[in-house]
Parts: sequence; C-alpha cells; structure tokens
Amino acid sequence: MTPFLLDISRLISRVGRGPFTGIDRVELAYFRELLDRPEPVFFLCRMPKSYAILDRGAGCEIFNKINGKTKWGSRGLARLVAPGATPDGQAALADVWRLAQGKTPVSGLRDCFKRLFPSGVKYFNVGHSNLRGDVFEAVKRLEGSTIIVLIHDVIPLDYPQYSRPEVTERFQGDLERVGRFADRVIYNSELTQRDAERYFQGWGRMPEGVVAHLGIDMPSGGASFLAASERPSFCVVGTIEPRKNHLMLLEIWQGFAATLPAEEVPELHIMGRRGWNNENVFKILDTDPMIGVHVFEHNSMSDSELQEQLAKCWATLFPSFAEGFGLPLVEAALLGVPVICGENAIYREILGDYPLYLNVDNSYRWSQRILGRAGRIRESEVERQVRGKSVTISDWNGHFDRIFRFV
Repeated sequence: MTPFLLDISRLISRVGRGPFTGIDRVELAYFRELLDRPEPVFFLCRMPKSYAILDRGAGCEIFNKINGKTKWGSRGLARLVAPGATPDGQAALADVWRLAQGKTPVSGLRDCFKRLFPSGVKYFNVGHSNLRGDVFEAVKRLEGSTIIVLIHDVIPLDYPQYSRPEVTERFQGDLERVGRFADRVIYNSELTQRDAERYFQGWGRMPEGVVAHLGIDMPSGGASFLAASERPSFCVVGTIEPRKNHLMLLEIWQGFAATLPAEEVPELHIMGRRGWNNENVFKILDTDPMIGVHVFEHNSMSDSELQEQLAKCWATLFPSFAEGFGLPLVEAALLGVPVICGENAIYREILGDYPLYLNVDNSYRWSQRILGRAGRIRESEVERQVRGKSVTISDWNGHFDRIFRFV
C-alpha cells in the first residue's frame, strides 16, 4: 500500500500559543484519522532550516502530547534554533526532532523522500501551512506519488483589507503553488471551491477537486442548549480581528450601557484570542467601564469550556464580514443554540434556514434583535424560528469516507 504522509507543521507551530483555531482542529482530526487507518503513515514537520519525518509510533507520541495525555520533554537546543517559539513550542520541536525517523536539511529533502518512500507517497497538507515548493517538488520526484491539499478559504485574496499585506502576498504564492503542483484539492464547501477555482483558472491549471464539509467534534456527554443563565447572555466566538466585526457588537453594547438600566443590559461574552490591526477594539476592551460588568473577554478557553458557555447562552452572534467554514457557528447550531449571523453564503450552504440572517451593515437591526431575544418573554421571534428546527452536519466519519474514496 502507498503510505500516507501528513504535514503537521502547522500543529507543531501552534503548540503553546493558546487554544487551537478551526484550521488547527482540522489538521488534528486528520492526524487522528491517519493514525487509525491501516495504511502505512508518516508525518512531516518543518523545523528551523530542516525537516523531520515521523513514523506511526513517533506520530502517536506527538499526538498524545498535543492532546495533553503526556507532557512535552525538555527544550534542548530548540531554545537556540527557535528563539521565537514559546517554551512549549520549543519543547515540541525538540521532541519531534528526537523522535524523527528521517532528519534532513531543506536541501536534502528529495534524497530523504527517495530513501523513505521508494514506491511513492500520498502527501496531505490540510493546514494552509508549509505549502512550499521544496516539499511539492520533492514529492513530485517520487514516481506514483500524489499531492492532496485542503483549501479552507481564499479570504486573504478576496478580502485583502482583513489581512496583513505580507499574509496576502504569501497566501497568493501558496495558492499558486497548489494550482501548479496539487493532484487533488479538497474544499470545505462549494463556496470555497468556486472561489479558489476562479484563481486556478486564471493561472492556467485546475487540479481535480472535491467538496467535503468538515466534521464536528461534539463534547462527550452530549451537551445541548441549556439557556440556563438567569441574566440574558450572548456569545461571539472567534479571533478578535477586524473581519469578525467585534466593533459593531461593542458599539451596540455601549449603547445598551448608556440607555438601559444596568440590570437590563444583557451580557456579551467574547471568546477568542486577540488578533492584529484591531486597536480600536482593543482600546474598548482595555478601558471601557462596561468591560467586566456587561462585556466579558475570554482569551484562553478550552474547547469544553467554550462549548459549555455556548450551550447556556441565549443566542450566538456572528456578524463576520467574511468567513471560511465557521466551525463555532456550526457547533452552536448542533447544540441547538439560536444563531444570529451575517448574510454570508457559507452559512446558508452549511446551515440553511436555521440562523436568523441580518445585514452586518445594519447595527440598529442587530441591536433590536438582540434586545428582543433578551426579553423575559421567552417566545421571541428568534426562539420561534429555531424551535422545531434541527441541523444535520457531516461528522468526521462522513468527511473521511468521502475523502478516501477521492484520493
């Protein structure tokens, strides 16, 4: 059987940097799935000026460390070669290097692959990271090999105003290399496929593609919509960055705090780490007197803590200007929590008519819907809309069934 090779460079780079993002969690799901499959499996990690390749046994050890089942080892020389990494990140790099079956400088990657994979390999990159020409070219030199890449979105190209200029430039280079080298492309939605293939068509090569909606890891014990908080509370989940439109919600809550009796102001829970280029939002979070009274910022919630908070909130708010797949929104819907979101095409593709859709440019309408949902009469418009509805989302088994028929 042709072995699988999963790139885990993104996951290792994220160790010690707070809760995993949606893309991180997708890479982790592929990590788990490939470890469970009968085919031979290896893992590639980009190191400082080098690469490490792990076999299944070493991959299991790293997977358990990522999930907190065992502890990372000592940082060793990673303190010197990766000074910008967190202490846990340095320990992760050191453990990967100690456990690696194959170790090579970047210049030796082709020869290393030829030695380890003489009959070819199926290379998976699902994390929007390490989409480098040296890796793609090394795989292409192996007869019978296949390059499979998962594209989550093309937001840096379609909405460059929400990305750093260097991120947009780097992402365009990455996507161009995917178009040039990839044999198969996995898309998390039909919208992502349409958006990405516009660029591939313009660049002159269209890799074969398939749409496979992402799976969801729901909490053990089957958490469900509790609406248990006595005081009306609302949640917004995601990195605090301009694209997520936290500013509109904070301005709405400033209006509530200025015009409503204190006991009638609902809570807003902002769950996500701070991003970039959002100084006006950070200033409000750092200085406004409503913070800690009506608005609460949570930068490091675990997945279980986040899901518990979601399950008891009165509605989740997602006023994003643009979105990829929107895993937190999907998780909220699966918990049965009312969802109020922007009119993004991806939400309609994934969740149909479950959410209440509002124009993200109409803050007045958002404020009125939030107050309506916060009313003590529980039969609000949002609750009438959601009651009796359910949403069906692909689980990871369904996702991987589709993927491994495709590749």
